[in-house]
Amino acid sequence: MTDQSYESIAASFHRRIDAIAGAVDSMAPGLEAATTLLTQAVLEDRKVLVCGCKEDATLAAHVAAILRTPPEPGPALPALAFCSDIEGGGDQMWRDLRTLSRDGDILLCIDSRPGAALAYRAVEFAEKRNLVTIAMSETVRVDGVTCIELHTEDSDLRSELILMSSHCLQEQIKQILLGE
Repeated sequence: MTDQSYESIAASFHRRIDAIAGAVDSMAPGLEAATTLLTQAVLEDRKVLVCGCKEDATLAAHVAAILRTPPEPGPALPALAFCSDIEGGGDQMWRDLRTLSRDGDILLCIDSRPGAALAYRAVEFAEKRNLVTIAMSETVRVDGVTCIELHTEDSDLRSELILMSSHCLQEQIKQILLGE
């Protein structure tokens, strides 16, 4: 490996690390609130319904898997992913959510797209179904909605922040429930 190649790779890593570290201040309040809601869900035997569309569908499935399969020992959340290749979720995703959601369940919406259209649609759906809403998106300013804010123009970085947030949530829930 050449020195120039190594320096380019190292610089790329450092830019990402700095950007992620810079996001902590805007994300921490939402992560703290989401941790409380998800911990209550574990204790009250409620489900976590994770939804995402288009490029966020894979992230939604991954986040649900992280919450469902924690490292040992640790509490597993009853998390299910609802994904769609259609912008806005299409009718099928919302039908599935309507069928499987119950009062008090948590709807965790992954929406990395500018404008947070899916997150706002999830809020409307959750209000009708008496669900608790957590959004991982741009700022969603709706009373009663917890938002883990993703403030970056870089779509790859938003995806990384979503994955890091899900691992953080898992660790925080474990710490609260097991005292570790």
